[in-house]
Amino acid sequence: MKIKSYYWAIIAAAIVVILAIFVPLLIFRDSGDQSNPHAGQDLSNLQNEPADYAPQIAAYQDLINANPGDVAAYAGLGDIYMESGRYSEASDVYNKAVGLTPNESTYYARLADAEFALGLVDISLRDLQKGLALNPQDQEILLYIGSIYSQTGRQAEAIQYWQQALAINPGTRFGHVAQQLIAEESGGTQTTP
Repeated sequence: MKIKSYYWAIIAAAIVVILAIFVPLLIFRDSGDQSNPHAGQDLSNLQNEPADYAPQIAAYQDLINANPGDVAAYAGLGDIYMESGRYSEASDVYNKAVGLTPNESTYYARLADAEFALGLVDISLRDLQKGLALNPQDQEILLYIGSIYSQTGRQAEAIQYWQQALAINPGTRFGHVAQQLIAEESGGTQTTP
């Protein structure tokens, strides 16, 4: 008697289901696993260890050394510096990105983010305004400006910038964020434009 091919398909499907159920259980055992009493501690240590950004930093620096005009490499290096809390270095490399492409609003926003992290509020706002002058439809920059005003106690100005971001396009993720920020700042009484 020959077993038909659909029987093999049923058997294969059953094996896949069994593996899908039991393999994760074997991989993700809880910290009470007696065969590894340090499992919970090991996971905690991994989560609390500072990340080693040295390989990414070296890779971006190699890209920059190979092509000193690589704006994306400067921006990437700045992003790594921001992630690792090295705001001064991030500001320096974002400044280089702005110098290479002074007509790109995105790099002004990144530079302003680093400057704000350094406590340079007025300088940050100045650079955001430069980026906004290049691209008045940049919702992200409008959100940044509003957030800085909000964090520095200038709520009316914050709402004004968020409303501008929302008016540009309420259907984007930035539009949704603007709507949420306005609602929170206004006590939940925001209406859409």
